[in-house]
Amino acid sequence: MTSKLTFLYSFLEKTAQTIYPNVCLQCDAEGENGIDLCQRCFQNLPWIEFCCQKCALPLTSDDAKICGACTTQKYFFDQTIAPFQFEGFIRDAIYKFKFNQKLNQGKLLAHLFLCCLENREYSLPDVIIPVPLYKKRLRKRGYNQALEVAKIINKKLNCDLSYTDIYRNRVTSAQMELPAKQRYNNVKNAFSLVRNSKDLKNKHICIVDDVMTTGNTVNEVAKCLKKAGAKKVDVWCIARVHI
Repeated sequence: MTSKLTFLYSFLEKTAQTIYPNVCLQCDAEGENGIDLCQRCFQNLPWIEFCCQKCALPLTSDDAKICGACTTQKYFFDQTIAPFQFEGFIRDAIYKFKFNQKLNQGKLLAHLFLCCLENREYSLPDVIIPVPLYKKRLRKRGYNQALEVAKIINKKLNCDLSYTDIYRNRVTSAQMELPAKQRYNNVKNAFSLVRNSKDLKNKHICIVDDVMTTGNTVNEVAKCLKKAGAKKVDVWCIARVHI
C-alpha cells in the first residue's frame, strides 16, 4: 500500500510540474533543476563561502575554523549549516514567506537548502525539530515558517519530524528588530520541554529555522534539548546575518 501511495504522489508531482512548469521567482525566466529559480539567479545568490564551523558566521577566509565569539560564548548546539547571507534575494524571499503568506518562497528556500546539503558532508539527524512559534503568533500568521521548511527538508531526508517536544512558553519580540544587548534576554528561558519528551535522549537532533541572527534563539532551544539528554544538536537555517 505504501509503495502504491509513493508512486501516486510521485506521479502527481511530475504531472503538476508539467502543467505548471518552474518559473524563476526573481526574474520570471524558466526555472531549472526542478526549482523556481533560473541558473543565472541561482549562481548570483549570496552564498556563504567561508564561515565559522560552530555558528556559521561568514568569515573572509577558511584560515580560522571558529569565529572569535564562539571561543568565548557558550553554545549548546554543536554545529550550524547556513548556506546564505541574509541579503538580496534571500532576504526578500524570507520576508515574503514569513510575513506575506508567500509559501512558494518558503518551498524554494527549502529546496535551496537541500542543494547545499547535497554538496557537503553531514551526518543525518535522528530527529528534526523546527523552532516553535508562540501560539498567539501562530494563530495570527496561520503557519510556522520553520515547520514549513522542515517538512520539505524531511520529505527528502525521511527523518523523524517533531514539533511537539519543544514549545515556546511566552511571546517574544523579533530578534532582528532588537539591539544586540536585548536579544539574549528576549529569548532567555522562552522555550520548554514537553513532559513526555524522553525519547530525545541520546539522539542526534537538528533544529530548523529560517534566519540565524545572534544564535540566541536556537541556543535556547538547544539548551532544552541537551537538558533532555540529546547527544548532539545541530542547527540548520536558510540564512545567517553577518553581524
